[in-house]
Amino acid sequence: MNFVDKYTLKLGRILAWGFIIIVVMMTYEVVARYGFNAPTIWAHEIAGIIAATAFVFGGAYCMADDSHMRVTAIADHLGPKMTILVNLVSASAGIIYLTGLAFSAWQMTNNSLFKFTADGTWDPERSGSTWNTPSPSFIKFALFVGTTLFLIVLIQKLFQRQIQTD
Repeated sequence: MNFVDKYTLKLGRILAWGFIIIVVMMTYEVVARYGFNAPTIWAHEIAGIIAATAFVFGGAYCMADDSHMRVTAIADHLGPKMTILVNLVSASAGIIYLTGLAFSAWQMTNNSLFKFTADGTWDPERSGSTWNTPSPSFIKFALFVGTTLFLIVLIQKLFQRQIQTD
């Protein structure tokens, strides 16, 4: 297992704890809202940021863990050379898709997170809620980073498999 896989798996395990945090936060929110008539203004937005970030990095985690979903009904019955070709075609499709997604995510991040007013004040896209955090900007940035990590893991797996078959 190489550095990219180890880093991705460790990051995925850390982010998975976010779902426990979400459960605790939502329990607190429900008790505060219905038990004490004192709802929070932060629980929903923080839960959204944590969940979105964890889900975005899930693809890279599954690829690094080699548990990413594959439909192998046909590929399992092919010879070694055709299996290599099928793997190359599917990896190429993934690379094209993830490259486009990473590029789009970067553009969204650039337009959302790196906004400044005329006097130089940072003015990121905000949620519009009562708390009005820049959560949409951070989620778009997480999409960019997660997609880029997924792309790196996919390319590294492609070369790793190619070397193993040679």
